Amino acid sequence: MLDPVGPLPASVYWRRRAVAVGLALLALAAGPWLAAWLLAPGDSDVPTDPAAQSTPDIRAAAPPPAAPAPPAPGPAHAPLPTPAGPGAPPGTTGASPGPAAPNAGPGDETVRPDDTPRPSVPVPEGAPSPPTGPVPCSDGMIEVRAEAGQPAYPPGARPELRLVVTNTSGQPCVRDLDGTEQEIAVWSGDGARKLWSSNDCANPATDDLRTLVPGQPVAFAVTWSGLASEPGCGAERERVAAGGYRVLARLGAVVSEPVPLLMG
Repeated sequence: MLDPVGPLPASVYWRRRAVAVGLALLALAAGPWLAAWLLAPGDSDVPTDPAAQSTPDIRAAAPPPAAPAPPAPGPAHAPLPTPAGPGAPPGTTGASPGPAAPNAGPGDETVRPDDTPRPSVPVPEGAPSPPTGPVPCSDGMIEVRAEAGQPAYPPGARPELRLVVTNTSGQPCVRDLDGTEQEIAVWSGDGARKLWSSNDCANPATDDLRTLVPGQPVAFAVTWSGLASEPGCGAERERVAAGGYRVLARLGAVVSEPVPLLMG
């Protein structure tokens, strides 16, 4: 067996034996690897790490975040709000209202009752009312006083002026406080000329017969527009100039002392 026998030269038979032996050794070496490859499940390219197979890469699967949308184009300079003009509806953007303008209208110049609390006035002790009831208030039993809401007003303001009646006697009395019996007036600073009267344009007659309690003031007020007037209110009214004036009040024939009023 060691000495090859055949028609070919001996070297040929030895080369054939060397090739056969080499193939046998190669098969023995590759056998375990081939068996492991045949027994492995799936594709040989899939990783065998269980953690790699069970946990997907979320970062790779999630879509990339959307880029923020660019801001909408706008004007280079935002327009300022338009100021509200005369007669603008409520809520319109504009400057806050200030004092009345010099050419403001007259408004309501009707004398109205004023319920502002006032302290009582000391009165002498008097006799009780007779059985027939309180006596009429004579001019000597009452006091009339003029008041201004404040000593000075700015230009274009509407001063509040008042007439205050007080029974200064010691007993109740009855007096007619009808609107036509009342008057609140503004005079020039020297007292030479009457510039405005509450009876010129608006002061209607009223039925107001009252019992005046001794020492308890009864007041009436009016908002003056600052415009001059004439009896009947037929002429065009003009705003009085800045300066000092006098305020007087009257009930019937009883006239108050003048009260200073400064108009800006």
